[in-house]
Amino acid sequence: MAFPVSLIEAFWEMDRKMDQKRLEGQTYPTDLEEIVDLEYLPTGHKYHKLDVYYPKGTAKNAKLPVIVDIHGGGWFYGDKELNKNYCLHLAQKGFVVFNISYRLCPEVTMADQLSDCMSALCFISKHLQDYPCDKKRIFVTGDSAGGQLAAFVAGANVSDKIRKAFDVPETGLKIKAIGLVSPVPYLEPHGAMRFYLPYVLGKKYKKQDWAKYINFDKILCVTKKDYPPTILFTSLTDVIANSATKKAYKELKDRGIKTKYNFVLSPKLGHVYQVLQPDDKTSQKAINEMTKFFLKSK
Repeated sequence: MAFPVSLIEAFWEMDRKMDQKRLEGQTYPTDLEEIVDLEYLPTGHKYHKLDVYYPKGTAKNAKLPVIVDIHGGGWFYGDKELNKNYCLHLAQKGFVVFNISYRLCPEVTMADQLSDCMSALCFISKHLQDYPCDKKRIFVTGDSAGGQLAAFVAGANVSDKIRKAFDVPETGLKIKAIGLVSPVPYLEPHGAMRFYLPYVLGKKYKKQDWAKYINFDKILCVTKKDYPPTILFTSLTDVIANSATKKAYKELKDRGIKTKYNFVLSPKLGHVYQVLQPDDKTSQKAINEMTKFFLKSK
């Protein structure tokens, strides 16, 4: 049994209206180049697009580090516009930022979304030379459901087994480090989530080759120490992802993978706070910590 899909879509429509109001009240950086709505797959689908941002005045032959961002939204909601202000703030730190959209549930499953993300990375790999990118410094980040996709992208990027199971392409990129903001990378249906996740995984997901990899620990069992250095963020009032973020941190640490855990005590800053409020002082500290972690990763 699952929640009626109409109920789930009504919830996310309410969230969309709140996000619209929030974003309209924010100030967006203007000192950046913006190349928007590039099609990373020639399907004509509105979600097979990405944007590119980097500081204005950057020399054509410059080699800036690269961040690929994957937005959240419970697999059902959102697109690159949801994370645009956040990504612009990342670009202000001296990065080329690729902000990607992907198809949404229930039109597709999480496995299809992972395929979209991997296809976006393939496109980026082929077009790095079109922008002031350093191909030796590629980083990936994602928040909430996008954090799950980012975590799985990092695994698929280093494992033939995982790529084969999900039937996703090799990207041609070496991901140096990842940033997981309030990630939810454990998808085995349990508790109330068993009424929601059938739409995310597909009702017959257990028959799929990738079913054995829907939990982050199984990804790490395959990738072992090839998994990239990872920084994770959560907060005291992050009721959606607090426990999953802690669990992921422990899994990474226990396997000897370089990892860092950022936990904020403020009751005013909840789930994916730095994405929702990138101008906030604590959000800026978190953004700075992530970008410094990236740049120190070898």
